Amino acid sequence: MRQYLTQLLTGSVAALIASAAARALPQPAADGRKFYLWFYRFAHFILANFDKTGGLDGNQCSRN
Repeated sequence: MRQYLTQLLTGSVAALIASAAARALPQPAADGRKFYLWFYRFAHFILANFDKTGGLDGNQCSRN
């Protein structure tokens, strides 16, 4: 039980650090490098920050 709690806490802290690191990335410039734009979108997609991926506009409703 103790090992499970340790792994759960470690995973939670790692996820919080990764999410904070992705949110700290500066937004890519419109005429910036393609790799950085891809990395920025990929990092936010993996961490489920879909509002930052550029795929969905925050003002649009995703329902039909």
